[in-house]
Amino acid sequence: MSRKRKLTSILGIGSLLLLLSAVFGGPVLGSGDEGGGGGFSLTPFSRVAVIGPVFDPVEAYATAKEAATAIATYVATVKDTEDPTYFPADWILGGFEGNPADPTFEEDIEEAILRVPTPYKIDPDESMSAANRKKVNIVEMCNPLFAKKALGVLPVVDDDDSTLIVNGYIHAPALPCEVAIYADEEGYINVEMLNPEAIFTLFFTDVLFGEQMQDPDFAAAIQALPAQVNGEIQTVIDLALEAAGFDYTPQSTPLGPIYNSLEEVAETVAETPFESPYAHFIYKKRDGTDFSSDDVAAAAVSIIDTLSLDGVHKPGLDRRLNMDDWRSARPAPLPIPGNLVIEACSPTNAIAAMGLGMEHATGLPCEIAVKALNKDGVDGNEILMITYLDPHFMFSALFSDAFDDLTDEELEELLELPPLVLEDLQTIVKHALRPGKVGYRLRRPKQVFFDMLPAEDDDDDDEEEDD
Repeated sequence: MSRKRKLTSILGIGSLLLLLSAVFGGPVLGSGDEGGGGGFSLTPFSRVAVIGPVFDPVEAYATAKEAATAIATYVATVKDTEDPTYFPADWILGGFEGNPADPTFEEDIEEAILRVPTPYKIDPDESMSAANRKKVNIVEMCNPLFAKKALGVLPVVDDDDSTLIVNGYIHAPALPCEVAIYADEEGYINVEMLNPEAIFTLFFTDVLFGEQMQDPDFAAAIQALPAQVNGEIQTVIDLALEAAGFDYTPQSTPLGPIYNSLEEVAETVAETPFESPYAHFIYKKRDGTDFSSDDVAAAAVSIIDTLSLDGVHKPGLDRRLNMDDWRSARPAPLPIPGNLVIEACSPTNAIAAMGLGMEHATGLPCEIAVKALNKDGVDGNEILMITYLDPHFMFSALFSDAFDDLTDEELEELLELPPLVLEDLQTIVKHALRPGKVGYRLRRPKQVFFDMLPAEDDDDDDEEEDD
């Protein structure tokens, strides 16, 4: 069955857009008036603080690492439900499971910070080497309360189960929240973040264009949720830098591609191969039994082991990969509510992506979510779902602002990467889910689709499989 919709069906949703415009009257989701009257202007990244300049490039690079450590340490140690924030729930540091009393605390903090390689030198006067390659520091943070609401575990409107996001679990690879810290060529240390309001708009279009938006209470709560996340992350960054004694300048600088209307958002989703930011595949056991929590964990661990932490794989696997330097960014999956998320990275691909501008760093790494599902209504989870962030969508939605600076040849070469990346990730997962690695046998996977855009007619199912 073809999943391709006509663009006219997307652009012909005037009544829905009017409803959304009435609800979202702020800078996040305005009227979509391209003349500027509606106030719609959305970018996926935002610069929220600047330190410096620090004129010595080596010192500037070290200062960026110190700032990243300060933010990560604050997130890991400060209880946000207490003074000075009194947030409704505590932010936690992605990839960190220790506590300040551990003798390895400082090492654990540093290991929790991701380092994304770039094509640039730390010291421009020295030759390029592993030690002289500039990296972007990525601090990942998650708020369980907000994550549970976004993923349909808790209702968006407190105590109203009718406001549970339908199929919320499919968005797991869009989490957690990311903050990038790096030194630019002029010696400024930039602190940037994924814009939560943009992430909702770009990665939750099934919610944005869904029937639940007709409930004004639900729509108002959805508007408030990403705005609150945005404000809390910026507050955490400010408090962390202040506590560490950094002299910084607050910023509110939009970065990345600019979306001026909801139609542009819909077009970006519609033009991807799966009409979605995600690629979903479901598995069932050959013996028909359910997936336990241990089975799900075994799948996630096997994927990480197959990726490896150093990019060294079995020769048989390397021969089937387009890029043989794939690795896991972390030794364990991130526990996103109801899901286990693996972060995969190919330094070769990361360097190419960072060549488009380090402000895109929070668009990495590649994420794979693993989840057990109950779809038949009988007790037990009979389905294992693997969800990938689709590289096609990531490039078009988050990196397209840099395309105009490329030659036709450079752009053509760059756009060859997304299908190769997805193919590699699928090959790695297929290798990882062999019986000898997970302890159970699986049927062939089936790709499933969720309606991320307005349906062509009222008879479309919420979920469809390829014929």
